[in-house]
Amino acid sequence: MGLVPTISIYVFLLILLIFSGMPIAFALGVISIGSVIIGIGPQLLPAFAEVFWSSITDFPLSAIPLFIFMGYLFFESGLSRKIYRKISPLISRLLPGGLMHTNIVVGAFFAACTGSSIASTATIGTVALPEMESRGYRKDIAAGSVAAGGTLGILIPPSITLLVYGVMTNTSIGKLFMAGVLPGIILSIAYMVYIAIRVGLNPSIIDKSQTVAEERLPWKRCFLNFLGVWPVLIIIIGIMGSIYTGYATPTEAAAIGCLFVFILAAIHRMISMDTLKRSVEGGLRTSCMVLFIYISAKLLGIYLSNSMIPMQLADFVLSVTSSRIVVFLLVFAMYLAMGTLMDSLAAITMTIPMTYPIIVTACGFDPIWFGVMLTMFVECGMLTPPVGLGLFVLQSLRPNYPTALIYKGCLPFFYTLMAVITLLIIFPKIVLFLPNMMRF
Repeated sequence: MGLVPTISIYVFLLILLIFSGMPIAFALGVISIGSVIIGIGPQLLPAFAEVFWSSITDFPLSAIPLFIFMGYLFFESGLSRKIYRKISPLISRLLPGGLMHTNIVVGAFFAACTGSSIASTATIGTVALPEMESRGYRKDIAAGSVAAGGTLGILIPPSITLLVYGVMTNTSIGKLFMAGVLPGIILSIAYMVYIAIRVGLNPSIIDKSQTVAEERLPWKRCFLNFLGVWPVLIIIIGIMGSIYTGYATPTEAAAIGCLFVFILAAIHRMISMDTLKRSVEGGLRTSCMVLFIYISAKLLGIYLSNSMIPMQLADFVLSVTSSRIVVFLLVFAMYLAMGTLMDSLAAITMTIPMTYPIIVTACGFDPIWFGVMLTMFVECGMLTPPVGLGLFVLQSLRPNYPTALIYKGCLPFFYTLMAVITLLIIFPKIVLFLPNMMRF
């Protein structure tokens, strides 16, 4: 069967299974196993057990459940809400837009502690949405700022998406983590600049008659409150500092982060057996989903490598155009479309075996730069309908918010994200600056 019919059938069956209600992890698994049996033969079935075992025992992957558990512990213990309320007074007084800026700043902090966009969005939304409603913020841009703050979770390290990409492509996870730092900071600043301009042009977004005592606190009290976020800085330094200096692998750094969060929660007397139980249960559910998607993608990779589809696809794309930039933009458009239909991690794991040879091997783009750009591509999916996960989380937190209102609020932040992506395409050295300075 030719290249185009094969890929068309594969995509059609995958979409059919997903829209029939089957979880993405299982749908990808069915397609992967079916492809191997039909394309190569049932003689490989006994080898599946070995593939499963070798995939799941890959040492770098053990960082995934650790980072996920750390995020749940941070959320379930209430530390995340405590940090939000420490940051809020100062940001509310400093910048026009108040709590909307706080959502972005706190999103960056949470991203550096959890690595999960869903956890960040849920945490910020749980605290911020009621606060902004009580202060007269317009609902659409308030919801948009929460979703935008949440998107930073899969970019600012430790990023689970970058971790999986590094394992699948045999790229340095430490360098990938460092490569996400500057783009994450630039994106946070871009979001805040947009909010400041928007509030400056249309002050009615915030009802000034509904200010609260927090916004009238003395400056000294605001700064003292802000200093209360030092524990988060310790966690960030503990994780990223140990990776950057080469003293710890990402897996060891994840363990360090879990220990720091546990100790911090214990010091503040915010830890209990019930908190630990909820954190472990949530971490197990999410970790199993992530790892099952990874294993399914691994099986699919066996079929693709044996059938030479990635190489054929690379030859086909390069026969259509010889421009590296055009090829890159085509791949970007594909990921943008996929981000509107499925989870970002699933989109990456199921396509990396095909897109990595095209972008890195055939076109010669830097694998670390591509990993960060790929993460930002799928990050767009957090803000785009019909199944942007950030939109779903907001809808679950506020069922009374019309879907169209949430989409309207997220759209300007989507455009801001696209502008930052364009900047990083034009100036790739921004992404590669910190990784090139690492000791290993």
